[in-house]
Amino acid sequence: MFKSKLFGAVIALAAVALLAPATTASAAKAKRISYDEAWAECKKDVSFLPGEQQGARYTRGAGCMKKYGYRLKKSSMSGM
Repeated sequence: MFKSKLFGAVIALAAVALLAPATTASAAKAKRISYDEAWAECKKDVSFLPGEQQGARYTRGAGCMKKYGYRLKKSSMSGM
């Protein structure tokens, strides 16, 4: 009897653990910011790199924009 209660508790905790990340991801989608706001945030991360590191700036900017759910436009990098 004790083993069946323990097994039931383990199953319940596993179900809760599986559902927790799904609610977190849906909350993040609800707070999506605009492309321009995301670019302003990402530009802060990219602006400190020296000008001769253009490839590194592009890669860092693309990764940051992907974090916010956008693809980086090549034309936006020219203003850095």
